[in-house]
Amino acid sequence: WIVLVLVSAAFMIWQISELIAQYRNFDIITDTATVNKATLEFPEVTVCNANMYSKSLKNATGIIDPKNEEELIQISTPLEQEIFTTWFNGIELNTSEYWRPAIVSDMGLCWVFHTNQTVRRPGFYGGLKFWMTLQQDDYEEFAPWAGALVWTLQPGSEPTVLKASNGAKPGKETFFPMDYTDVQRERTAPWARCKGEAPQYTQSKCRNTCYDDWVRENCGCRNLQDTSDTSLRFCERFNEDDTNCFNEILDLQDEILGNCGCDLPPCTEQLYETTLTELDASETLIASWSKEFNITEDYIRKNFISVTVNFKSMQYDKLTESKGMTFAQLLGAIGGSMGFFLGISLVSIFELLGDLIGMRLIPRLFGHKKLYGVGAHYKLS
Repeated sequence: WIVLVLVSAAFMIWQISELIAQYRNFDIITDTATVNKATLEFPEVTVCNANMYSKSLKNATGIIDPKNEEELIQISTPLEQEIFTTWFNGIELNTSEYWRPAIVSDMGLCWVFHTNQTVRRPGFYGGLKFWMTLQQDDYEEFAPWAGALVWTLQPGSEPTVLKASNGAKPGKETFFPMDYTDVQRERTAPWARCKGEAPQYTQSKCRNTCYDDWVRENCGCRNLQDTSDTSLRFCERFNEDDTNCFNEILDLQDEILGNCGCDLPPCTEQLYETTLTELDASETLIASWSKEFNITEDYIRKNFISVTVNFKSMQYDKLTESKGMTFAQLLGAIGGSMGFFLGISLVSIFELLGDLIGMRLIPRLFGHKKLYGVGAHYKLS
């Protein structure tokens, strides 16, 4: 019995040390639940024409590269000439009331759709639908490609080229089906592997701010999206000093972004992941557009974009992080291990007492001279 007690004690000590080590790993558990809802809140949708500035407006104003927001707006295509029709849940909207301007570095003046209405119907015939014209005849000579970039973001987030987007091509009927995920990460230190909350903090916004700071401090100018010091001029594409500085940035980009302290995701965020589905616009639709807007079918194929953004289904995933082991659970596990040891110890004690009292002392009280139990084959002298 002594050996059994010692073995159980050693096992208890080993198990408690393992539990403490497991607790000190500060692991987290991620629970995923699928939530079905009758309505879903719609994200903000940002659209940027691949062409930054209007060639005709540059010629008219004499502005080659803008030095501030005012000059940028002067040479940018206005909303009504780019997005000319908007629907939400099948109802036509006043485009100017639901789209606001947003300046995005490397893209110029873009447009952000925002609504407080909710989506009640998933798929192609719900959500946001808009028609856009690219006006390729007014593209800058060095525009790399024709089309539009589309971001779907949590309301209040800033679009940035450092965050993934989807592209829409002219002459296509483009559908962006969305998956929505609500993420709630563990915030309690030292389990927390996150910081801040979206949209105030996101990794892409953090990296973008860090990148803007580096440009401002080292190039003596600012990126288009940088509003921290509006007295500083925009960096210019045709300025040799600015170009050389940006070439240096490209060589150091990984190092710059690696030292930004943006490795942790936000503790709460809403993710809207889209995929791309596109079909050629039908000849019937092209012919109707040509008749309605009094333009040629060839112009429509080169310039018109039809985009629909909506949820795949009326459900979303909710990801919730929690502590892998709390302090109370640690105490409970240690108590269970000690209880196992104490249980064996008590059994041993009762067994020894039973042998001593029941088989040795009691028989002697009744005059028996023979020992029972352990060593029963010996006789008293």
